Amino acid sequence: MAETVETPTTLRPAGTTTGVWIPGPRAETGPGSMSGASGYIANSPVREAAAAAFTHLGEQLPPVPLSAHRAEDRWGADAIGRAVGLLTDLHVDRASFGWRLTSAAGRDERLESSALSEAFDAIAEYGDGYTGGVQISLPGPWTLVTALSLTSGAPVLGDLGARRDVIQAYAFGLAAFADKLSTLGMQPVIRLVETRLHPVLTGTWPTVSGWATLPAVNETQVYAALQSTLRHLPPVLLSLPDFDPLQLQGKEITAAEVVRNSGATAVSVPLASLKAQGWEQLAMIAEAGIGTWMGLPPAAGSRPQEVKHWLNRIMTPWNRIGMSAKSLRDFGVLAGEELPMTYPPLLTSVEGDAAKNISTGTMMIAAGLRRAFEEIE
Repeated sequence: MAETVETPTTLRPAGTTTGVWIPGPRAETGPGSMSGASGYIANSPVREAAAAAFTHLGEQLPPVPLSAHRAEDRWGADAIGRAVGLLTDLHVDRASFGWRLTSAAGRDERLESSALSEAFDAIAEYGDGYTGGVQISLPGPWTLVTALSLTSGAPVLGDLGARRDVIQAYAFGLAAFADKLSTLGMQPVIRLVETRLHPVLTGTWPTVSGWATLPAVNETQVYAALQSTLRHLPPVLLSLPDFDPLQLQGKEITAAEVVRNSGATAVSVPLASLKAQGWEQLAMIAEAGIGTWMGLPPAAGSRPQEVKHWLNRIMTPWNRIGMSAKSLRDFGVLAGEELPMTYPPLLTSVEGDAAKNISTGTMMIAAGLRRAFEEIE
C-alpha cells in the first residue's frame, strides 16, 4: 500500500466525468469472465466500474464511480444508499417510504457497508500505483437530509436534532473515506451534488403525505452545516442545479451569495440551466476566486467530436456579459449522467463495447473542451 500523499487544498480546473454507473451484473459476467476494461477480470458491477474508471477515462481526474449493485430481486443502492453507508455511528434501514434512521443496523445498511468495502477494495486493486486525483460523487448533506426519515416515518428535515446528527455523521464518514483513499497514495476530490437547497431554504420541501410542506430551515443553519462539512474534507466541488436567485422573506438571495456562504472553493452548474442572470452570477463567482466548472448535457458524450459546438455555446454568452475568452482557461468541465437519486435507480443497461464507447466519449468531450479552453488566445 502506498504512503499517504499530501492532499491539495484547491481544485485545479480539469476535464472529468460525473461518474460511471454500471447497472448490474451483465449476461456475460461470471467467474473468470472478461468485462469492463480489456485485460481485467471484473466479475461484479463494483469491480467492473472501478476497472472502467482507471482504464477508459484517462488520467485527468478520473471518477471513481458509485456503482449500483443487485440485492436479490431488487437494486441494492442509489446515490442516497451510498451516502447512508458513510454515516458514522448512525444506523439506517429501508422502509416502504425510503431510508429511515433506526436504533440498530438493518439488512440494507449491512448491504451498503459491504458494497462500500467492495468498492474500496476495487479502487485499491485497479488503481494500484495511481497517485493522481480521484473524484467521488455523492449527494450533498442537505440532499441527504431530505431523503431520510425518523423511525416513525417523520422527515429528518423537520427535526433539528436529527438533521444535525445526520450532517455531522455524514461529514465524519466522508472525511474517513477520503482519508482511506489518501492512504492508497491517491488525491481524493469530493463532488457533493446539492440539488435541494432551494426547497430547504424556502420551506417548499413536501411532507410525507405531499399535502403540506416542511418549515424552511434558517439560512444561517444551512450555511453553517455546509461549511462544517466542507471544512474537514479535501478539495470539494459543490454541484448546484442552477444559479437562479432565492426569494427569502421578501429579499432576493443571489447564487453568488449562496455559493460564498456555503464555504465552497469550487462550484459546478449545468450549462443548460444558465439564463442571462445565471451567466452574470457565474462571472461574479469566478471573479471572487471560486473555481467554476461547467456541466455539459449527458448526451454530449455521444458526439465527442463536437468540441467546437460546446465551446461556442459557452464562449458566446460569456463574451456577451463582458468577460474575456481567456478567462475560460480557469473553467473545469464535467460530462456524463448525474447521480441517480431514485430508488431503485433508473438506469439503462448497456452491453459490451457500447458501455466502453459511452465512457470513452464522455471523457473525450470533457477533456477536449478543457483543452480548447487552455488553447484560447
